[in-house]
Amino acid sequence: MRHSLSFLILSTLILSSCSSFGDSSVSPSDVDTSSSDTSISSEHISSDTATDTSTGASPSESTGEVPVGEYRLNPVPGTGNIGFVYDEYGQVLKEIYKDEYYTDVEDVAAYIVAFNDVPDNYYFTTERNGYGESKDVCYGLYGNECRIYPGPYESNYSFLPYSLDDVYNEADIGGDGYAESSSWNRGALRVVFTLGGIYEYGNNIPVVFYTDNHYDTFYEYKNYAGGWGPEFGKNGYDWSPIETWF
Repeated sequence: MRHSLSFLILSTLILSSCSSFGDSSVSPSDVDTSSSDTSISSEHISSDTATDTSTGASPSESTGEVPVGEYRLNPVPGTGNIGFVYDEYGQVLKEIYKDEYYTDVEDVAAYIVAFNDVPDNYYFTTERNGYGESKDVCYGLYGNECRIYPGPYESNYSFLPYSLDDVYNEADIGGDGYAESSSWNRGALRVVFTLGGIYEYGNNIPVVFYTDNHYDTFYEYKNYAGGWGPEFGKNGYDWSPIETWF
């Protein structure tokens, strides 16, 4: 009987002790959970397009709402050897590098805007009448990534807006069969561009146009991936400026 009474008293004391530990004076609403919040705002850029702090280069920051209708982005110069390809909202899609080769029309256009020059795989030549020797040299240097850069553009100039430095240049884009051997047809794909700027956009702001039919008609590069203005030229439509967003 004494043993049973002692066991009952001991059990009561243990239960009482456990109850005192479980009675917390801090309610859930008092606990700071802010440090565990891992949500990311949609305004943040993904890690693939983060600022490169080693170069000081950073993506564009939009100012205000996206304009209604057609618009272009203001060109952003490259920093050092790094430039950027943007989407239509001014966010970085990828980097481009001054010491690499490019042949895709949008990469080439973005390169010209960023670095005021053509990519390194473009072979400058003053040769005319078939470019036979230049093609051989270019192919020997760059293989099928070779592209001809004949410099000044002198065809159908009246279709394009007036260049503030009186200079337009052209460069090949390529296409099927381009640079597949030491001799090839340059094809009909070109970019035509001014580094001196045009009156409607300002001085020293590069403007790039693309023609896929050997200068019959053109499209203006709007400084972002997939961004091209309306076709103009021999189709009866004139070039007109596009609103610039930030």
